[in-house]
Amino acid sequence: MPTYRVRHVGGPNMKLQVTPWEEIKADSIEEALRVKSPWPVETSMHFTSAWAKSPGTSLYHVEAWEAELVD
Repeated sequence: MPTYRVRHVGGPNMKLQVTPWEEIKADSIEEALRVKSPWPVETSMHFTSAWAKSPGTSLYHVEAWEAELVD
């Protein structure tokens, strides 16, 4: 089962705050993000990174969880 690094990203555009990475084992990057968030997931072209962004945020204020493949 692959391991993904997941962290929370939030705040105003120029002052984003991020939490430390947390490793999660899951069958897919979407499942790793579902552990933390019910928000819609957008993946990269190669499915090695993704984020689940709150639908209520904008370009100027972000609230999201991001993930990337570790191995």
